[in-house]
Amino acid sequence: MLSKEIEAILFAAGRKVSLEELAKLCKSNNDDILQALNELKKKINEDSPLLLTEEDNSWKMNVKEDFLPLVQKIVQETELSKTMIETLATIAYKAPAKQSEIIKIRTNKAYDHLAELESSGYISRSRYGRTKLIKLTQKFYDYFDIPPEKVKEKFKKLGQLEKEVEDIEKVAEFKKEEFKRKEEELRKRREEEDKQRAMVEKGIELEEDMEGQAEDLKQIQKKE
Repeated sequence: MLSKEIEAILFAAGRKVSLEELAKLCKSNNDDILQALNELKKKINEDSPLLLTEEDNSWKMNVKEDFLPLVQKIVQETELSKTMIETLATIAYKAPAKQSEIIKIRTNKAYDHLAELESSGYISRSRYGRTKLIKLTQKFYDYFDIPPEKVKEKFKKLGQLEKEVEDIEKVAEFKKEEFKRKEEELRKRREEEDKQRAMVEKGIELEEDMEGQAEDLKQIQKKE
């Protein structure tokens, strides 16, 4: 009976539950709980798609590796979309993160993601100057089975990717500024050339006028 109570608690919790918490919920002592856990572990791990694991004196019901693709597909379809998970991953790496920073990375579509993630209990938001500060909640750590101190490590690749994107953006910005500078130089050069051309044309016209006046003067002198 005790092992069934423990199984029900772990299945419903979906997170790590300490030995002390199990003892309190089942109104039993640690030794009896531990014995029941070991019996349950042997039973489940032998003939079940589930797996009972222990870490740091806490226990959790997991899905065996062979069934993970099936379960992950169901979870993604029924709870979090791929794009929402990507937004949540960005938050996890940056957390605590400013909302303006997340929007800059994930674009305006992230506003809807943030609202739904907050409503689902994965994040919390609080006023932070002219923006909001986003933090991960305990539900996030429990749901993804990641200790708070290991979140940055888990999403290290995301940080590397972001660095690569930033480098590309810097290069693109430099090229853009360089193009603007060259375009401005070309514009000034063309203006200068147009100015010089106008001066030359004006000089030619002035010279032609002077030649015409000289010819008229000659004609007048001949008549006299």
